[in-house]
Amino acid sequence: MAKSNVGKKPISEEEYTTNKVLTVFSVCLLGVLVLMVVQRLLDYTNTWSTGMLVSRILLGIGVLGLICGVVLLAREIAGKRQAVRRILCGRNVLIASIVLVLAMAAVLYLGTGPIKVLYVVLPVLAVYYLVYHSYAKEFFLIAVDTGVGIGLMWLIHRALDTTNYVWVAYASLIAAIVLTVAQLIAVGILRGKNGKIMYRGKKKDMQFSRNAYTMLTITPVLMAVLVAAVLFAPTHILIAMGVAAAYLFITAVYYTVKLM
Repeated sequence: MAKSNVGKKPISEEEYTTNKVLTVFSVCLLGVLVLMVVQRLLDYTNTWSTGMLVSRILLGIGVLGLICGVVLLAREIAGKRQAVRRILCGRNVLIASIVLVLAMAAVLYLGTGPIKVLYVVLPVLAVYYLVYHSYAKEFFLIAVDTGVGIGLMWLIHRALDTTNYVWVAYASLIAAIVLTVAQLIAVGILRGKNGKIMYRGKKKDMQFSRNAYTMLTITPVLMAVLVAAVLFAPTHILIAMGVAAAYLFITAVYYTVKLM
């Protein structure tokens, strides 16, 4: 029989994006489940050594993943391997491995404390990945600004509870101000260039909407004001976080309606 000349139909960009988002959510869910097992092992004296062994094994897997990611990335840069529309590409393997190595290193040296933080961080990363691929680029930046602002508010609240780390609270406010100024400068530059930037030698259009520059100016300023309010009026932290969350929710509704 003659061989068929009909090749495989290439995967579309929409299918590839959907597969990427599902993969990220699956990996983050698996990560949370693994962390739950590790924490349970480390919480009891009779299983503590087993928990440490599992953590070291996971750290080793992460290191091997780093090596594989570097090799794959080198092959892709050299043109020996195709990375277009491929989930298991060098960059993705490298990013996943770095997260695993950092998480397990933190657990091994700091105990179960970082695990509670990772319970929040991993789902948040998955949601941000979904927002990046599903919404307008300016809403992703707005969501990042709000997330960073809420994170700095929480950090200030924790720092003010201990006398030895009050400097962290003031450093958080300085970080919020620096990030705000940097974003305002970047927005001004983008506005002057009509949203077009040079990326890898090619001109790329950010495809911002008409109100994007106004939103990207208001958001970091609002977050910096709320961070300052938490520092100088720490008893109102719930109000400040509520304002930030309400702002993000209203903005999310607006951009969701625009997608319809």
